[in-house]
Amino acid sequence: MTPKTVIKFRLNKSLLLIIVLAALLRIAFLGTAPISFSVDEASNGYDTYSIMETMRDRYGVFLPFFTKALSDYRETLYIFLSIPIVKLFGLNEFSIRLPSAIIGTLTVPVVYYLSKECFNNQKIALLSALLCAISPWHIFFSRLAFRAILLPFLFSLALLLFIKSFKKPNYLPLSALIFGLSLYTYSSARGFVPLFMLILTIIFWRHFWNNRRQTLIAISIFMVIFIPMFMFWITPEGMARATTTGIQTNILRIIKNYLSYFDPGFLFVNGDPNPRRSVSGVGVGELYLFELATVLAGIYFLCKTKTKERSILLLWLFLYPIPAAVIDSAHAIRAIVGVPLFSILSGYGLFQISSLVSSNRKKYFNSIAIAIVTASFTAFLNFYFNYSQYIIGNTSKNWQYGMKEAINFAEKSSYNCTIVSDKFWRPNIYILFYTKYPPSEHQKAPIEPEVTTGYSLGKYQVTSISQTQILSGQCLFIIQPNEFKEILNKGAGVRELKSIKTLDGIEKIKLVEVNVS
Repeated sequence: MTPKTVIKFRLNKSLLLIIVLAALLRIAFLGTAPISFSVDEASNGYDTYSIMETMRDRYGVFLPFFTKALSDYRETLYIFLSIPIVKLFGLNEFSIRLPSAIIGTLTVPVVYYLSKECFNNQKIALLSALLCAISPWHIFFSRLAFRAILLPFLFSLALLLFIKSFKKPNYLPLSALIFGLSLYTYSSARGFVPLFMLILTIIFWRHFWNNRRQTLIAISIFMVIFIPMFMFWITPEGMARATTTGIQTNILRIIKNYLSYFDPGFLFVNGDPNPRRSVSGVGVGELYLFELATVLAGIYFLCKTKTKERSILLLWLFLYPIPAAVIDSAHAIRAIVGVPLFSILSGYGLFQISSLVSSNRKKYFNSIAIAIVTASFTAFLNFYFNYSQYIIGNTSKNWQYGMKEAINFAEKSSYNCTIVSDKFWRPNIYILFYTKYPPSEHQKAPIEPEVTTGYSLGKYQVTSISQTQILSGQCLFIIQPNEFKEILNKGAGVRELKSIKTLDGIEKIKLVEVNVS
């Protein structure tokens, strides 16, 4: 084996180890961390189950490209990818989150090859892949059953194929296909991907002109995918998300929002303040604090180069916040397309900083760098798997901590009547998911998103506790702790059966028996 072959083998082995690390970080304890199942995850899960069982979503639409969710219509690509896994493992938290973990893991080798294609340097590519594998931003969303994780994967893959088309133009149609599919991932892709492709076409018009046959095929493929998407976007259903979130028209506000995505506080110190979207409140940014130096170094050295890839990466950096900025500031999900880019910039910057160190000090530099990266990574894991679970447990509206335990208790009990308080956020989603409610039955009279109270699902009745008339017989009540007195005041026999508390002892749900003889 020649020295060159040995080096190549070691580099390939290093990439394999990085991919294994990425998989472990995304799959380990997947069913229990995050500790609670969000309403979005449960909604995706039940639609997956419904399509798997009946080929229709829970509202009865046959194999939809978009499905009605909580207050909008969402792309179903993630749901269709989830069906084989749910078929294999059954409907549970692990099976619904596993597609996201797999997609997140696959993004790491894509980042490796994209970085390698940009810089023609395997060490930079390995550093980029490693930083993506341990990225707080990417790990967080790789462990949630949420479609947004598809965007950075498909966009990076499409961009990789486009860059490869400079040498092999036949990659252009395939790149266009993946760019088109990326539109069916998450709402922010609607603004980002077409804008990126438009400017990319302007910058590299000679490349497209010189390869007119491949370009024409690529345009045809992309338009076949894009036009149905665009026709849906302009409908009231397609605009539902924009109507709900609101689009900024104040230019100064948009600029302020745009700059927030380059704010060191968002990127390196605190991250997104919403615990649904970040390990917030513990001093962890979307990226590691040490990456403040490596990302800046990466941008600096990138600006000094004169390559086609430089234009592409800088365009990506400039455009990544735009779809998010017209709606909100510092929103980790809406800006998720930037995750692979920051890993590449950080890996490139770290390599360039290392190259400035003299050979006799290189050993000390490498030791210090490894120590800093390891310490930062270890601290994040501690925050994510320990402290953040307390935060999630207390974020009652979005995560509805304890609903699984409450519904499982009701399912195992002998009560034929179960009253669920309408003070819980979208309890019908959890009832459907955890009881595996027959989709064909729900499709007959689906619970619309705007209906929040006064409906039944089998033995479960979701209603206002204060307005509930307690009739004869025994019923199980699933209520919030502050509603217990209201039941006592109704003069019925009440027996507390179970109290569901968060990890730090805060009571979230009471289960009580109400007996009227």
